[in-house]
Amino acid sequence: MWHWLFETQTGFVFLLVVGIFIGLAVYALPVLLAWSLGSPHLLGITLLCLMLGWTVIGWIAALVWAMASGRDVAFDEEADDAVNADRHSHSLF
Repeated sequence: MWHWLFETQTGFVFLLVVGIFIGLAVYALPVLLAWSLGSPHLLGITLLCLMLGWTVIGWIAALVWAMASGRDVAFDEEADDAVNADRHSHSLF
């Protein structure tokens, strides 16, 4: 398998495509974080990442902005609220 991967043209193309996908995922990380955290500044973060993400400073700024502009809620906070509401409704009877 290593021979096919490193010494054939098909293996080189495979590695190139995988590398491009990994690079795009890392490049889009600030946008993905902003979207998953429900940031109200998703458009601004996306534009910053697209325009200046190729610079290291622009990418870091977009990443910090995405992480700092979330909804300030934990991922499991809604589930905890539902459980607590259910406990309180049962404790009344």
